[in-house]
Amino acid sequence: MNPKTEVPTKPIQYKVLDNIHPGRIAIPTLEGFEILHVAKILRCEANGNYTKIIYDGNNFPIMVSRQLKCLENALLKSGFLRIHHSHLINPLYIKKILKSEGGQVEMEDGTKIRISKNKDEIIEILFNSFEKI
Repeated sequence: MNPKTEVPTKPIQYKVLDNIHPGRIAIPTLEGFEILHVAKILRCEANGNYTKIIYDGNNFPIMVSRQLKCLENALLKSGFLRIHHSHLINPLYIKKILKSEGGQVEMEDGTKIRISKNKDEIIEILFNSFEKI
């Protein structure tokens, strides 16, 4: 005789938690995890095996022991753009698109970031999406 095998299902209260925090991300810190609103992240900058997260409202960047690629995988679905090997930006915080030095973006925090040659197309598409007067 073969015993009947049942596939365990999640209780209803756990199913509700499946997507309860859209637009938020947990960043590992020394103390545990810091929960950030994705929409408040201005940009992320690679620093070896670490990444600096520049967050709206923080005076100092948040340093996380993850490569930029790891954050890119988590933030691309939220509209972030990898415009340079070491920079991932939130296009909501672009202040200016500059033609100088082969193309740059100026962010709301005043930082100017050079656009890699192979990323020009992304910025052109982004620029064309703005209403122009």
